[in-house]
Amino acid sequence: MKPTLKTPLVLLVLILVLSCKPSQYAFQKEAPLQLTRAYFNNWTTGVKIGSNGVNIYLANLIPENNVTIDSVYFRRMKGKLYEAKGLYKSRLTKRLTNAEDNALTTTGFFPFKLGNRECAISYIENGVTKYHKVNFVEEKEGVYYPEGPPND
Repeated sequence: MKPTLKTPLVLLVLILVLSCKPSQYAFQKEAPLQLTRAYFNNWTTGVKIGSNGVNIYLANLIPENNVTIDSVYFRRMKGKLYEAKGLYKSRLTKRLTNAEDNALTTTGFFPFKLGNRECAISYIENGVTKYHKVNFVEEKEGVYYPEGPPND
């Protein structure tokens, strides 16, 4: 019997197909979240401090019982979301200040291709991190903090 290329080729294709898995950064078609609106404003500080960034707000973001809201991805930045007065918010920093407690939120690796007015929300459901895409984030008037952004 002559050796053929068919058997190794079939095995290679089978191994490649079985080793493929969905991206861990795929958006969920249905998310266990309710959200009425998303908006942001740019912020900047005085020249001596020299940082700037974005405040992002997710109004009436209500997760189901087994879901924990985690982070937001917006304009190549990532930040933790914090609950405050009926919404979740995050301060994303584009450039560091001289303050030690101000963490840079611009990330080298960015897992999503998002438009300028889109963001992604990460949440944890039953111990698994999942992602939901928000298609429109409204822009509000910017803020100037002469002495740096407040600690909230």
